Amino acid sequence: MSNFVGPSYQLNTRKADVQRVVNMLPVMNEVPGGKSAAYMKSVPGLEVFSAYSGGLVVARGMIANTAGTVMAIVIGDKLYAVGYDGVRALLGTLATSTGHVGMKVGLNQLVVVDGPNGYVVALDTGVFTQITDPAWLGSNTVDYLGGYFTFIDPDTQTFYISALEDALTFDALEFATANSSPDKLVGQSVTSKSLVLFGQVATEVWQETGATDFPFEKNTGVYIEVGLMAAFTAKDLDNSTFWLGKDERGAGIVYKLEGFRAVRVSTMAIEQTIQRAISEGNDVSTAVAYTYQQGGHSFYVLQIPGLDTTWTYDVSSKQWHERAELVNGDYEQHRGRFHCYCFDKHLIIGDDDIIYEYDVDANTNAGDVLVRDRISPHSSVPDLRRVSYGTFELDCTVGYGIAGQAQASVMMRYSDDGGFEWNGWRTATLGAIGEKTARARFLRNGSARDRVWHTRCTDDVPFAIVAASIAAT
Repeated sequence: MSNFVGPSYQLNTRKADVQRVVNMLPVMNEVPGGKSAAYMKSVPGLEVFSAYSGGLVVARGMIANTAGTVMAIVIGDKLYAVGYDGVRALLGTLATSTGHVGMKVGLNQLVVVDGPNGYVVALDTGVFTQITDPAWLGSNTVDYLGGYFTFIDPDTQTFYISALEDALTFDALEFATANSSPDKLVGQSVTSKSLVLFGQVATEVWQETGATDFPFEKNTGVYIEVGLMAAFTAKDLDNSTFWLGKDERGAGIVYKLEGFRAVRVSTMAIEQTIQRAISEGNDVSTAVAYTYQQGGHSFYVLQIPGLDTTWTYDVSSKQWHERAELVNGDYEQHRGRFHCYCFDKHLIIGDDDIIYEYDVDANTNAGDVLVRDRISPHSSVPDLRRVSYGTFELDCTVGYGIAGQAQASVMMRYSDDGGFEWNGWRTATLGAIGEKTARARFLRNGSARDRVWHTRCTDDVPFAIVAASIAAT
């Protein structure tokens, strides 16, 4: 089956397309001569980096400095520094205990904001101080450009800045208004030495000029008629910014900034999924995203309330895949909500206060099943004649086995109605340890006018798919 490898693209009209890939991602071969133009490999598994000690308290944010030597997390109302050994040291206590926090590291300070309040940690001494300057207006997000920390006055069009390299000091005159559109500012991002200010339905770009009166000036040649739907989805990646957008005509498209233009990167499939979450009453404005690069891939990872999986965009292939946990036979969103790169590790934290490491050599999620699923595109002929299927063979990694067991296995089932109803799971071998010529084959697969195949691996073994071979007449 030449098109077995591919992205997640499951449409509402399942007769059109139903393909899906969960915890695997399509990888394009970069040179000619390979067995196939593309294959699918597993996403990294998880290992515990720092176990919780205080119970299931929801994480609110995490960050590392640019050198990857200083790391901080907010759990409930507590701000901790985390060492290379995973040991946590309390830095201070916030006045709030719920909701996402904005975090940014400058040259000498770590700044945390939770809406009404702001906090500063001196990096050299570790001293924690709440911002009390009379010119502090509050902010849900914080960024940093040219030595200034930038903030947004909540529910207004106003942004303002700290003193140079000092987020404890403010000048009441150091502010500006983003008023090209009559909407309120939602979030911000710094890219290409520019401050991108996202409104509800439109976006402005400001440059740092170093002027004496106010060191930022609006780029009057740029006006983006797309705003920001969720403040914590605007993230820097690939010398650009990605975000979940909204405009005067609708919402739920993912964009990237390209030459100060909003370029759509989401597909109809993910947009239909987001629209469904909105129509079901989920507060999509609380969605979060993080970005990271690993193994030659740059990822934008988007977590939206109401969905059962976490959607992930791979910049290198320009394709989307899904990440999820398998809990009692059903998908739940991936446990990672915040990410930072520190101590040469990709670290994530989510709905509890356990810090995990993305480990490319791990084939479980810290001991829990790492399910790897692929649902194929439709297999049919144009006139929908009935096709008889003999052998279904998966060209995939074999011969790793499981310690203490004879062999690892892969499962397969199929659907003849577009994925609404499935036959029972069947199992084929992935070989014992060292059995590199094992064949994952399924015989006698009946007939259908329109067939969809679903493969699944849940064993603690490496798993990649090159292709599927199907004997059909």
